[in-house]
Amino acid sequence: MIRHWLGLVVLLAGITKSLGQTPPAKTEPIPSPDVGATVYQRVLPSTVWIHSDRGAGRLATGSGALIDRGRRLIITNYHVVADVAKAKVFFPKYDANKKVIPERQYYQERVNQLSIPGQVIEIDKQSDLALVRLDWTPEGVPELPLALASAEPGQSVHSIGNPGKSGALWVYTPGKVRQVYNKKWKAKLDAKTLLEFQARVIETDSPTNPGDSGGPLINDQGELVGVTQGGVIDADQLSLFIDISEVKRLIKRRSVQTLRSSESDSFLAENRPTKPRREKAFKIQDDGKFFTAETERKVQLAANKLLKEKDLDLLIETLSASPNINPEKLKAMSSENREKFFKEYAQERCKAEKLSGVYILVCRNPGFVWVEVCGPGAANFPPGIPSRFTQTILKAFKENKFDKGLLDAVQQIVESQGLAVEHEDKP
Repeated sequence: MIRHWLGLVVLLAGITKSLGQTPPAKTEPIPSPDVGATVYQRVLPSTVWIHSDRGAGRLATGSGALIDRGRRLIITNYHVVADVAKAKVFFPKYDANKKVIPERQYYQERVNQLSIPGQVIEIDKQSDLALVRLDWTPEGVPELPLALASAEPGQSVHSIGNPGKSGALWVYTPGKVRQVYNKKWKAKLDAKTLLEFQARVIETDSPTNPGDSGGPLINDQGELVGVTQGGVIDADQLSLFIDISEVKRLIKRRSVQTLRSSESDSFLAENRPTKPRREKAFKIQDDGKFFTAETERKVQLAANKLLKEKDLDLLIETLSASPNINPEKLKAMSSENREKFFKEYAQERCKAEKLSGVYILVCRNPGFVWVEVCGPGAANFPPGIPSRFTQTILKAFKENKFDKGLLDAVQQIVESQGLAVEHEDKP
């Protein structure tokens, strides 16, 4: 079992009479003496080089990233693919020593063997984004997780792209976020076409070049926070990236949400069952009586969606009192021992139910919240994600907003997988 867990003891507002000051849940950056190198190795397999044939011998190239493995979706810029219906996509190849082959010429000489055909299925001209759906995905290539929130000024970021004037592909660039804001700007599609865009953008101090467009901008946790847009006309040292909020808005379109995973995909065929592991998603078990019927209904829609589209479980259980031990005895324990108790309980529940996804536990007496990501589905979530789900729950719970806390966390779980639950699925 692969586990990323967070145990955080809290005396919840309105649950117990006393409410201690709970330290905020911390995000967990990638543990490495060189974060940039670690981020690069993690993100590289999901990064692509894109060819868009404009006809008459004109070839536009750019970058992109795989953000949905099941539905085979590549995010890139609109100006990379323009209004062309098809594209060719290259994933990085590796030598006998498992080192990436960066030479551009290697791929140019093997276009037919190495490229994967794709269809441009969705565009957003205003925010300069596009989605390409591949005919198939290479075996073992992971999707890039989406950040729950936008980047912040001063935050370290990393990008990978394929600058046209370089002899190398999969080029890494570090940077710092200068600001995140709404902007209107202009950019050249070609020598004759000037496009106007309007979107929420991330401005950084990291240089970008033609060919980098469409590539991923990543935070220290290895999550997508933006898409490389490039430079701004008449602003030589200003680089723009389309914010993750615009990416989420695009993939929430109904036309994208109705896409289904393909069983013919080589990776899925060999590494996933042809149908979900279980027939029905788990139902919320609210023995602690925290949530309304409407909240339970919305959570069920999310659980159904995660199982159907991602083969991920979502199990939420609330308890009126601590299991297998007197609540007063548990309260008398040190915080470390209480965490250990709930950790072991959560892990046993994951094991008993054969969970592959997210388990959320809320106890009323003593007040306690635990989020665990477990099973094979843990690979779908970046490190530190349970702490952020927990933080979302606690923030609302302290104000007795139990329904809001749970729904906000569930929405984050769904969105982290590139999904959206906006209405009940029809059979």
